[in-house]
Amino acid sequence: MEIIDDKNFDEVVSAIKKIIDFNPDNYKKKPLRRRIWSRMRRFGIDNYEDYTKLLLSDEEEARRLKKALTINLTRFFRNKEVFDYLRKEILPSIKESSIWSAGCANGAEPYSLAILCCELNLPCSILGTDIDQDSIKKARGGIYDNFALQEIDPSLKKRYFKRVKEGFRIADEIKSLVEFQKLDLKDADYKKEFDLIICRNVLIYLSREFQKKILFLFYQALKNHGYLILGKVESLTGDARRLFYCIDIKNRIYEKKV
Repeated sequence: MEIIDDKNFDEVVSAIKKIIDFNPDNYKKKPLRRRIWSRMRRFGIDNYEDYTKLLLSDEEEARRLKKALTINLTRFFRNKEVFDYLRKEILPSIKESSIWSAGCANGAEPYSLAILCCELNLPCSILGTDIDQDSIKKARGGIYDNFALQEIDPSLKKRYFKRVKEGFRIADEIKSLVEFQKLDLKDADYKKEFDLIICRNVLIYLSREFQKKILFLFYQALKNHGYLILGKVESLTGDARRLFYCIDIKNRIYEKKV
């Protein structure tokens, strides 16, 4: 089955705006369409008109579509070289770090940062935000499966996780360092609050104009000479190129200009 044109696509977008707490206008069209198609195929639907009717009549499918549009699968210490750079080059220079993990999904990233700070005996406060309430609920629960832990060092897994019936529960000392909030990035309003912002694999789904807005938001939210980390396939766009120094292009690590 293949969806061959965009007829009635605007109706789906309107339905999403109406029934889902998510604004598709900020999303790149290709990934938006691809994730909607994926849901349509599950029902054998090959046109947007029928899928719009389904969305408006089926609350469960609306919930599943929102999850498909917002979820990012992640793991503890994903892209280990980024955390190695943080450990060696950045965190030791910050006496008490304030960190924002934007688009934190299931919480693995902010918890990884908390573990890293504990290993360095570095006082820290970490904020994890995501647009999806279900992801925030899972992050607060702090229980993970083997997939989420497949890249973590065995010694850290032993030290900071406890085996429970549902999987592996993160230690309370790590949970206490991280606060989770449901947040749409367009609504964020922080001013010079963070030493480090890490936002990986979020911008790639957003329109170019919205990327520019978010990058300027990050610039405002960082303290002077604070650091921004993006995903491996992401880069600065527009005026943001003049707002940050690139200090490690391979790992997409930037420093705020003052």
